[in-house]
Amino acid sequence: MVKKLATTAVVRGKIKDDQFVESQEVFEALPYAATRHHYGSRLVFDKKGYLFISMGERGMEKVFPQDISTAPGKIHRINDDGSIPKDNPFLATANAVTSAYTMGNRNPQGMTMDPVTGLIWETEHGPRGGDELNIIKAGTNYGWPVISYGINYDGKPITPISKKEGMAQPVTYWIPSIAPSGLAFVTGDKYPAWKGSLLVGSLRFNHIARCTMKDNKVVSQEKILLNVGRTRNVEMGKDGYIYVSIEGPGTVFRLKPM
Repeated sequence: MVKKLATTAVVRGKIKDDQFVESQEVFEALPYAATRHHYGSRLVFDKKGYLFISMGERGMEKVFPQDISTAPGKIHRINDDGSIPKDNPFLATANAVTSAYTMGNRNPQGMTMDPVTGLIWETEHGPRGGDELNIIKAGTNYGWPVISYGINYDGKPITPISKKEGMAQPVTYWIPSIAPSGLAFVTGDKYPAWKGSLLVGSLRFNHIARCTMKDNKVVSQEKILLNVGRTRNVEMGKDGYIYVSIEGPGTVFRLKPM
């Protein structure tokens, strides 16, 4: 029996006459794997035009996240043509995947840029508990699976420690797990009471967590859109409205300000 292998790739092209043309692969995550989960991926451009690509650990926590010679379990940064920025943090590291920008990530499900500061933010699934909100910083090790605030799905510990020197702490974390997905900063003037808040979708509890932010820290949280459904993504539209996508039956909502 032939074993099926898979990976994550990024392709760019152009839309002409409602057709996707001039296709060009600009990123391919190696190695391929036989698992079928935690592949990512979110794509975010920063203010400088660099493309950030999130990559899950493929459900193989003991293999990839702490191995800089492999692509899974990391956030990558490339130029839009697939070339590697000259200041990527692991360029001088032996055998490193040169597109890697961070390591030690488990299963990133959301990623966005703060339009004010330009910082890249990421939500990451823990196992049972220990979901994380992180600021993505060059060369940072986010610790999975060496440190974690969660336990394994069978109730057994993954690691006895939640902190270690040289590994970053999350901005905040969730216990129990909310299964965080897409996230977005509230901008514009249509939602004045929410301006500057970070919206985090919850796949598990079917709501959005509105995080009030101050100095890049979460100072309070509020659950909004309770029971709306498995929230896969949330985005600020260019028209200034918040859009929320829900799994099954596949609905997109536009939030009307009160």
